[in-house]
Amino acid sequence: MTPNDDVFSQNPISQLSRFSHVDSPAALVSEGALREQSWCLIEVEDGWWDVFYYERGARTTKLGRAKTRLAALRLLGGRLLYTDILNRATG
Repeated sequence: MTPNDDVFSQNPISQLSRFSHVDSPAALVSEGALREQSWCLIEVEDGWWDVFYYERGARTTKLGRAKTRLAALRLLGGRLLYTDILNRATG
């Protein structure tokens, strides 16, 4: 058993913190379902993951697609980390 064997049993928030070193509130991320004013990770029919921001009933910011769940988490984590760095620089 390796440290990554339990990757799929964890929630996306703890994984963002673990793999991307980004702390984010649970209300900010939704996995497998659309939720208003949240970053969504949705596995689509072709097996890929769509990563996007959802608000007012629409996908307003599409980050991209990833082949695996872990890659989708890293894509989102990179965006959150980038935003955090910008906020600290201007704050």
